[in-house]
Amino acid sequence: MTPELSQHSIVNRLEHPSFLKNALAWNGSITPKVLLGTSVSVIYCLLVAIVHERFPDLDIDIGPFEYTGIALGLLLVFRINSSYDRWWEARKFWGSVVNQSRNLALITLGYSSAPQQWKQEMINWISLFPYTMKDHLRGQKNRATLERFAGTTAATHSDSISHIPLWVSGHIIQLLNEARIKNWIDPFSFQIADRERRTLIDDVGGCERILKTPIPFVLAVKLKRFIFIFLVFLPFALVSKLGLIAPLLNALIAYPLLSLDRIGFELQNPFSKSNMSHLPLDEICETIEGNIAEIGSLTSRPD
Repeated sequence: MTPELSQHSIVNRLEHPSFLKNALAWNGSITPKVLLGTSVSVIYCLLVAIVHERFPDLDIDIGPFEYTGIALGLLLVFRINSSYDRWWEARKFWGSVVNQSRNLALITLGYSSAPQQWKQEMINWISLFPYTMKDHLRGQKNRATLERFAGTTAATHSDSISHIPLWVSGHIIQLLNEARIKNWIDPFSFQIADRERRTLIDDVGGCERILKTPIPFVLAVKLKRFIFIFLVFLPFALVSKLGLIAPLLNALIAYPLLSLDRIGFELQNPFSKSNMSHLPLDEICETIEGNIAEIGSLTSRPD
């Protein structure tokens, strides 16, 4: 097995081979984000247990919580599945960006008799596209990246552009059209290259759809409200059976409920670096840039 496909490289890079180290991991875990909510729930349950010692008739039968717990679990599973589908669909779009960028570079450079200056310009603009797509999805503009690939003049002009990936695609169109007019590329290769470019724009649109269409607010609110009501009344059922030990069991129930809800929230936006387990867009863009540079070196020919 090659080093690139070793056992440790095909799993999450934050995941440790040791089960215990993963179970007790803090960095990259959802625990810090739900620790406060879990602690509040435990303290509240402890107060209920203390009150119950003085007013023993203040309790609720555990039966209803067994049925509502099942319903709550199904809703949480639905929430996580919906969020993970968004994350995975976004990853597939970015997989397409990787493939289409490589194909576009191979076709335009391998099947073209254009001068080396034109080829280098094409390499720059194809390499720039994923970077601008990444920044667009994060609501950012990276002037340094634009200057590195497109030059200072083009970077300055981009300040007035709202949709930078579309602008970059427009420059790629101009280069392709120039090659077509000057017969640097045959008509069939031109059509295939333009199809790859259009697919890149489709990938941007797919990611924008994910970004601008979050999980319905009514679903998120109702689910959180359901969890809140469940955790408010659950201690009254636990203390009648367990007394002062009830807060411990309450923590074992509150922690997974709050964690699953938070995981669903974190996976909604797979592009933002502020969200846990976001897509490694920086690494993907660097990979594309490196691949295209290698293609350019392999297909370059003396003028």
